[in-house]
Amino acid sequence: MEKIDGEDKRMELSIRDFAKIQQVDIVIDGITVIAGENNTGKSTVGKILFSLFNALSDVEEKIFNERMRELRSSSERIMSEYFDKDADHGGYGKTHFLSNRIVCSIRGNKNNSIEKIEEDIRKELYKYKDSIIYKIDEDLFEEMICKLRENVESFLEIPEEDIILEVVSEYFSKVFSSQTNSLLDKGSHHNPILALKIKNRQNRLFFQDNRCVKMENEINIIHKAIYIDNPFVVDELSGNYDGLSTMENELKKLILKQNQRDIFDGVVESVKTKEKLREISEVLKTVVDGDIIFGQREEIYLKNDNLNKPLSVHNLSTGIKSFAILKMLLEKGCLKDKDVLILDEPEIHLHPQWQIVYAQLIVLLQKNFDLSIIVTTHSPYFVDALDLFSHKYEINKKVNYYLASNIEEGAIIERVTDNIDLIYKKMASPIQVLDTLRHELNNQ
Repeated sequence: MEKIDGEDKRMELSIRDFAKIQQVDIVIDGITVIAGENNTGKSTVGKILFSLFNALSDVEEKIFNERMRELRSSSERIMSEYFDKDADHGGYGKTHFLSNRIVCSIRGNKNNSIEKIEEDIRKELYKYKDSIIYKIDEDLFEEMICKLRENVESFLEIPEEDIILEVVSEYFSKVFSSQTNSLLDKGSHHNPILALKIKNRQNRLFFQDNRCVKMENEINIIHKAIYIDNPFVVDELSGNYDGLSTMENELKKLILKQNQRDIFDGVVESVKTKEKLREISEVLKTVVDGDIIFGQREEIYLKNDNLNKPLSVHNLSTGIKSFAILKMLLEKGCLKDKDVLILDEPEIHLHPQWQIVYAQLIVLLQKNFDLSIIVTTHSPYFVDALDLFSHKYEINKKVNYYLASNIEEGAIIERVTDNIDLIYKKMASPIQVLDTLRHELNNQ
């Protein structure tokens, strides 16, 4: 696979017969705005892009981790057949410990032959063979070693393609609650196809019965995708809350990883980023003035000179939480050049004035960090602000507009970059309904 980076960043996402979407071809280059009414497939696009990036990034490591996870579990089952579960000091618990030791040995020497792996397993287990917990005779010990070797060999021989299909299937299943098949096609049984194209290469995924059954993988994805769909996620990121969605869990892992890094890690990058953040920080300060800090138990606070103590994010207004998430991502260094940021209807909890400020931040983020930003919306104020600020900061050539709508065959999303008035016309229809009602009331 070829790594795609630098000037080859322009992407195109093609979706066929996935969930409610019938057909979509979307250019992702700079800012991509998808506008339309509710239930027209806008959010599905963002979730697909998020899943593609995060399921396929570092895919070789994911494959190896999946092998090791299954190997750990199966090794524990094998050893439990030979060791006394009722022995003193918890014999059953020790099988878990030893299965971890086996996996660690393999992980540290990925290129070892099966003979060397068997030798390492034998050395590791021999330390415990004659203990009071694991007193088994020599023949049984050799029999167990033989089974463990065969087990390791069987897992290492599984084709990578089979594992990656399982990894991708599980990831999409979590994000889409096991509903990737078309929800509208009742007759011809079209199976979903996704394609992520970058320059002249592409990754294509084929689905059947809500599973990924085939992949054509030409691109090694090296950037991450961040998905934000509501401001209340900041509450769930604070503390040890476990009931997170897949998107929220990825966001929390990213923020905590950056928060816990060594103080000298990325110092040069941090200085470079601060220069880029200067203009963005000034805009952010008009809404959220202060610093985002973490407590001892990973609780998140806003520290402000005007407050006698830090304010828990749980006590921030909903609108401010929307800005606090962006502030946290920026201050913790979570956003890097060329990353993908997906914002699902970010204007919902913002009054029109703050919608304008948020749109300005999105434009500045794209300009300064060269992000690929996907924004879904049904606010004419928000679309207008994105259009005007993209012209002000001279990135309007890197903004594409799409209009989502429903037809009998499913949801379609059409490019309207050259005629964004179609978006305003669609969004103005509720006002026309009210004008008609006002006219009727006035004539009674």
